[in-house]
Amino acid sequence: PRSARLWTSHCSLLYNMCQQRPSALRREERGHAALGEGGAASNAGAAAASKDPPRRKWSSGAEFTIACIGYAVGLGNFWRFPALCFNNGGGAFLVPYTLTLLLIGMPIFLLELGMGQKFQIGGAELWKRVHPSLGGLGVASITATAIVAVYYNVVVCWALWYFFRSFAWDGVLPWAESRGGALQFWEVDTLHCRPAQNLSSAAPETCAWGAGTTWPQEPGIARPGPLVWPLVGCLALGWVLVWLCVCKGVHSAGKVAWFTALFPYAVLLALLVRGLSLPGAHVGLKWYLTPSFDKLAEPQVWVAAASQIFYSTGIGWGTLPAFASYNRHDHNFVRDAWLVPVINCGTSFLAGLVVFSVLGDMSQETGVPIDEMQIEGSGLAFVVYPQAIAKLPVAPLFALLFFTMLLCLGLDSEFSMVETILTAVDDAGVGQNYPRAVKAAAACLAMFGVGLLFVTRGGLHWLELVDGYAANLTLFIVGGVECLAVGWVYGADRFAADTLEMAKAKLPKALLWNYKLVVPALLAVLTVQAFVSTATSKVHFPPYAVALGWCLALASALPIPLLAIRPLCCPPPYASEGLTSPRERAGLVGKLAASLHRLSRSLSFGASSRGASSAPAPSGLPPELSTERADVELAAAREVR
Repeated sequence: PRSARLWTSHCSLLYNMCQQRPSALRREERGHAALGEGGAASNAGAAAASKDPPRRKWSSGAEFTIACIGYAVGLGNFWRFPALCFNNGGGAFLVPYTLTLLLIGMPIFLLELGMGQKFQIGGAELWKRVHPSLGGLGVASITATAIVAVYYNVVVCWALWYFFRSFAWDGVLPWAESRGGALQFWEVDTLHCRPAQNLSSAAPETCAWGAGTTWPQEPGIARPGPLVWPLVGCLALGWVLVWLCVCKGVHSAGKVAWFTALFPYAVLLALLVRGLSLPGAHVGLKWYLTPSFDKLAEPQVWVAAASQIFYSTGIGWGTLPAFASYNRHDHNFVRDAWLVPVINCGTSFLAGLVVFSVLGDMSQETGVPIDEMQIEGSGLAFVVYPQAIAKLPVAPLFALLFFTMLLCLGLDSEFSMVETILTAVDDAGVGQNYPRAVKAAAACLAMFGVGLLFVTRGGLHWLELVDGYAANLTLFIVGGVECLAVGWVYGADRFAADTLEMAKAKLPKALLWNYKLVVPALLAVLTVQAFVSTATSKVHFPPYAVALGWCLALASALPIPLLAIRPLCCPPPYASEGLTSPRERAGLVGKLAASLHRLSRSLSFGASSRGASSAPAPSGLPPELSTERADVELAAAREVR
């Protein structure tokens, strides 16, 4: 019995050393919520002892809901969704779009809100709390968000330029006066990507890449050319607006969201009424709503539907956990998880009605079939629709309303992405001695510097390249691994219990099995198909640009496997990293020590737990180790549970 007690004492010491946290690191803790009531109490104490204020909260639950709607409803709803409908079967595209929303979009939306609200921490550190090997999920999401945030604000800069040019005091919009119409105003007067077309020159008709493009094209990828200074000024103004939205954290972002999220709906309804009243609106609506069910047999249609769900609802980017981390612990996030996606997808459908009613009228007036028009990406927002607006009565007023709507849609999504990045910086403890406004200014200035590449004469080609490769594959991988992490590592039943505790809502068993099996399997198939489609597609970029695009895709996706194997190959010094979760602090060595500790107690020949726990530590050991034995045993019991 004596040797058994000594063996028990040594195993307890080993486990205690793995669990022990230096007091200096404990004092440096910054308000992270831990699992359980004891973790919440220690978190409150750490926040009180810290010089930093406690974690900010949304002023109300409605403010959080409005912020989520503003983030989800963006420019993609207005130009990406209608183009996808047109290119993928018209009304038939709504079938995979709706199924993907129900099976993948809404479950992951609920998952990210629930995990962010439970742990009260942003997406960059959230998954590391669940398990150290999942730290790559947060890094991948933040990397993809940062890449997209850099070029997304360039679209805001274009909207600002058109907004300023819409102040036509003579009642005639500048692109209506251009001899080449809206296309020449867009490519020559705005982007400066080609010289003005004239009857005797052999200048290219468009800046877009074509099948007969010869490389290197100038301006192009390799030779972007000089900066377009009017766009540089608009880009700087755009980043100033973003800084004003995020300089005070969720307090300022929440107040701005009330306007930027709600105002576009007023403009959208006004444009919808005007569009439906046009003589040829029925022609466009027929194209928009007539299904072509043979398209459903093409895998690319399902990949496009899933990609649009990830882009429009905002899942997989790390923004939803960051927003939810500023909620009160008892906020009903289950209501938001179905309300926000439904509003978002309904907005996309309404935007399609607006776009195709105008396109139908243009087709009837000009005699050009709709299938021969350029209705995707920037061409839809800055060529087709401005050309239609120019023919309306009181055209400058409609132009101002339209581009104000684009500004609100773009700014809402942009400052949400920047807020996600700043939340990750705050959670990582970077720049704790600097106020939030300074860190926000540094982030905006850095992204403005990188974004200058997109306002050169070849910037449109760079934007199309980055947009095509940066995040599509990463989002599918992140979504699938998140569901596996909650379903099998964190525990689907545990997540259901957390949801019942916080939101007072009981999750159905079918949803829990959806997290475990259905969503990961579907996203695995979609990831493979997206990879094959991207690799075999007939792109019009030069080979070196395609290689660069794949490097961007790997830059955001590789952190997931690399950081997954890091704890196995290079175990970190747990005691010196200030890890907060018992599961994190123990690591592999701690788990082994806990197993030995439990095994030794079971072999202690009937020694009472009281006697074993009060046995003196071996001579020469620090006295605080023996005094914390009860805490060690409690932590071991919690680990077993």
